[in-house]
Amino acid sequence: MNNPQASIFAEMGQHQWYVHLSRGAGTDLGQNDLEQNDLAHIRSVLRQTISDCEAKGINLVVGFGRELLADLGGDMPEDFQKFETISSIDGSGKEAIGTQEELLLWMNSPRLDDIWKTQYDARSALAGHMYVARETITFIYGNSLDMTGFIDGTGNPKPEEEHQVALVPQGEAGEGGSFILAQRWVHDLEGWNQMSLGDQEKAIGRTKADSTRLEHQEDYSHLAHVEETEDGRLDEIMRRSTPYALHDGTVGLYFMAFSRKQEILRNLLDSMYGRDGQPRDKLTDFSNPASGSYYFAPSTPQLQTMLTG
Repeated sequence: MNNPQASIFAEMGQHQWYVHLSRGAGTDLGQNDLEQNDLAHIRSVLRQTISDCEAKGINLVVGFGRELLADLGGDMPEDFQKFETISSIDGSGKEAIGTQEELLLWMNSPRLDDIWKTQYDARSALAGHMYVARETITFIYGNSLDMTGFIDGTGNPKPEEEHQVALVPQGEAGEGGSFILAQRWVHDLEGWNQMSLGDQEKAIGRTKADSTRLEHQEDYSHLAHVEETEDGRLDEIMRRSTPYALHDGTVGLYFMAFSRKQEILRNLLDSMYGRDGQPRDKLTDFSNPASGSYYFAPSTPQLQTMLTG
């Protein structure tokens, strides 16, 4: 199998920086009016950014939206779709907002100063060719805690199973690459903290102290929506999520998930918002995404080919 981007699986540094970029401010995604020299410039900047991250020991994952992946000559995986806003159908008005962008740079390191300088250099060099649509700076909180106080990522696959879960299998288009779901979830911590411990645990489906799975799962629990398929089998994803806190008091979770199939990620969100006939995930009463994009992280050899084409 083609070697994946190693930083997908690397131990995360304390500090995370997510930069989302697109081409042509004010134009529709998918409209490709760039000249070849623009694509050549994007390739050059990405090559330099990869080199800078390697020199500084920064973990870097590069993800591409469908249009930019195609324009750079990437191997197009099957069933690669843009993120569309997902609305609940129960009249609650809850929704997962789609803000599809074209390029994701995810950097993490123990040193925030190194990340800041590297992402600043990259976005500055891309100015005039790509614009920064959004960015989020996150951190590891305690023992991998979410702001709700629950441990995040307990349901992740075992280390020896991560490649099977996260990577497109050998022989398929895009082999060794990974589908990415990137969302910034905004928490209503005040409302959440007004619930009793017992009600919080029922909403998540795990105990707060040690993340033990509850023997009985309410039909509205988070675990009932994201871990079990209709026939009771686990359909796993690999989560690499971290919390954030903005200067205006906004707090939440930056959700990053990797999967061998995008369909798995789409089904997860449909389930959470009750679009599959289940009751809506109780967690969406207290947290909903302010952004959402799908990307594809090509294998390392494929990425090198794309950036030298």
